[in-house]
Amino acid sequence: MSLRWKITGMTILSVLLTLVISALLVRQMITISEEQRLRDEATSSLKQAVRILDETGISILGAKVNDPQLPAEARDAAKAGQYITYRARLDGQDIIYAAAPVSLGTQPAILSLSVSWANSQQMRHSVDTALLWAGVATLVLVSALGTLIVSRLVQRLSKGSQAARAIASGERRVLVEDAIGKPFGGKDEVDQFAEAVDAMAQKLNAKLAAEQRFSADLAHELRTPLTGLVTAASLLPESRPTQLVQDRVAKLRNLVEDLLQVSRLESGVETAQLSELDLDSCVAELIGRICERRPEQCAHLELQLQSGGSTVLVEPRRLERILENLISNASTHGSGAILVGTRGTSVSVLDHGPGFPRSILDTGPERFVSKGGGIGLGLTIASGQAQALGATMKLSNHGGARVELTLRAPGAPAKDSNPARR
Repeated sequence: MSLRWKITGMTILSVLLTLVISALLVRQMITISEEQRLRDEATSSLKQAVRILDETGISILGAKVNDPQLPAEARDAAKAGQYITYRARLDGQDIIYAAAPVSLGTQPAILSLSVSWANSQQMRHSVDTALLWAGVATLVLVSALGTLIVSRLVQRLSKGSQAARAIASGERRVLVEDAIGKPFGGKDEVDQFAEAVDAMAQKLNAKLAAEQRFSADLAHELRTPLTGLVTAASLLPESRPTQLVQDRVAKLRNLVEDLLQVSRLESGVETAQLSELDLDSCVAELIGRICERRPEQCAHLELQLQSGGSTVLVEPRRLERILENLISNASTHGSGAILVGTRGTSVSVLDHGPGFPRSILDTGPERFVSKGGGIGLGLTIASGQAQALGATMKLSNHGGARVELTLRAPGAPAKDSNPARR
């Protein structure tokens, strides 16, 4: 159940409960008031009848001497020498009796009269009907007004969530506070929450921008001396130490190039040149090129092409970089065979190692966070390249670490890569 219907339901239930309780209280108050009125009326009429009986010996106003229908409790109370009223039920009707002791010659007697509730009951039925229709009208009016207010509130929250998703996808100029608007003027709790989200987003954006600038500046600063280091290493005489130096320099150069590529991907300046290609043929060709460059990583690679001739929108150069990084990660941090397969418009890479840590599954790839102790740029680059292709990258654990890349089919709208940029 959505928030709109939860609040609307609670509002209707609260109003209904309030109306029922109020109606019961009003009805009870009317009943008590009417009963007291009838008792007072019966007592007043009885006093008048007693006075006339004492003066003339004639019983009037329907008063009866020693009425056999007078309840015994009322008769016994009247014998005590006081005016009493007693509520009883006679022939299916509520009756108010008034009784008092009198003297007829030397014989004591009880004079009593009765007042019917029939008119009072008719009046109460009219009041009940009026309360019912007033309650229905109030319920409809309050429910409609409450639904309108709740709809505006939920609409503002929906706009706020859309703005938050836009911020999460990389939009820097979106403000939640502007998106939700101020339909009632002033500031309420929703506006305060929006301000807090905007403040948090600004701080996170500033932090991310600082990290991106640091990575880009570091890579650019290292690139120039590294070029000279590569040249100097190539001039060293052939020897085992020279080979070790050249290997380390090559790794350092690859790291700097990865940092530069991450910076370009995170800045959003990368655009893909997509073309329609057969997925199986494209993947087979790219895997062949990767294995030529890195035969050691393909020693246990198994290729399973089952897309059934699916056509996808892809830029082979970017897909090659994604697959190369995923295979490298699987070879470095996994174990057993590496399965590269296709199905539909998706490409998957599965190793048989311990799988991804929960932190990576929850938050997605992050720079300098790796599943096996590395600096974590491989998955980050793969995620950025997938985003540039308009593809979706999903991480999971199925007998090992599994990465599934779903590419766009011709005519399909572009999708935002998952996870979001970091």
